[in-house]
Amino acid sequence: MHYIIDANNLAGKLGILFEPNFDKKLIELIKIFSQNKNIYYLIFDGIDFMGDKYSDNNLKIIYTPRDTYYASADDKIVEVIKDLIINHKVEVNLVTDDLEIIAKTDIISKDNKEKKFKLIKATDFAKKITAMADFCEDDDDEKKLNKKEMDKINQELLRLWS
Repeated sequence: MHYIIDANNLAGKLGILFEPNFDKKLIELIKIFSQNKNIYYLIFDGIDFMGDKYSDNNLKIIYTPRDTYYASADDKIVEVIKDLIINHKVEVNLVTDDLEIIAKTDIISKDNKEKKFKLIKATDFAKKITAMADFCEDDDDEKKLNKKEMDKINQELLRLWS
């Protein structure tokens, strides 16, 4: 399963959008959250003409270019969703509260007879990430989870959210 995350929108819901290096903070939060086999695309509004993209395990981080083709990350989000659903035939979860993106992807959703597209509100996703991050950052060593325990919890949460 692929998660396409409107990164600036999610950062806003987490209250970190205007912090210095908010993108790095969001990437680290998603790393904690994404300890499973799913692929997570974090798509940010870029600041330079060329944009940037790189992968880090199951994370794909994309900074959209600022050119005449991409007005914002919204255009890249729609492009990635179309490519994954139409060309690669994979299940996609879109994480956003942005009404324009929702409207643009609604057509893809309606045309997708195999129901491989699901919208997850960024507000709800932010609550889940915050709860997971708070739990993992507990200072009491006796309450910390090992990787195996975190993987088990992540799998259970994934089962519940799907």
